[in-house]
Amino acid sequence: MIDATEHYPIKELSEKAEPSQPFFDNELTVTCMKYIITLCSLLLNNLFLSKAQNTFDANGGCLNVVDFTIGQPMGSYGDRSYSLTYQHEVFVNEKFTIGAGIGYSYHDKFKYSAIPFFISSHYFFVDKRFSPFVNLKIGTYGMFGTKNVGAFEKYSLADKDHDQTFNFYFSPGAGIKAHITPNVGVIASVTDEAYLVKAFDVSHKDYRSKLSHSLGLNIGICFQIKGW
Repeated sequence: MIDATEHYPIKELSEKAEPSQPFFDNELTVTCMKYIITLCSLLLNNLFLSKAQNTFDANGGCLNVVDFTIGQPMGSYGDRSYSLTYQHEVFVNEKFTIGAGIGYSYHDKFKYSAIPFFISSHYFFVDKRFSPFVNLKIGTYGMFGTKNVGAFEKYSLADKDHDQTFNFYFSPGAGIKAHITPNVGVIASVTDEAYLVKAFDVSHKDYRSKLSHSLGLNIGICFQIKGW
């Protein structure tokens, strides 16, 4: 006698073909979305609150900023860079600060390190807990740790005998500040870090001054210390 199940295993196949469960549980996804929506609502709500002790006091000490930037090459001689800076600025009024700063940066393609010294400034558009801002750093820098010098190729630097007389540095940026406490806040911004270097020009076959740009993502902390 012929076993029909050997030729027509319809029932057995249908039992095995159960739909697979999704990798993410629907309830977990909904919960995460609720948290994200709640957080966005709180941010938008706080954006329109009055300062109510949630912003810096212009008479409570200087603005101190410590930030870290990761930069991607921008332009013909752009370079990948990593930088850390400190800025110490006085309050001209509740929205505008100006001062000076120092930093450290490493440049991946040109293969050198730099210590910039600069004048820095911030302008906060609203005197509230959350505020968009623009900032500017401009000055000079010292170069050290060079590893690609006099190679007569793109991203090589001139040797000391043909080096430029002034190392120019500037970095404009725009972002947002958010206070954690009245004296401490966090910042996030997009920056353009530019260093004037004397690099090999492949079209002219000699070393010429070039602005090396990096489009950077910047995060940091800003704070006030009474009397400092």
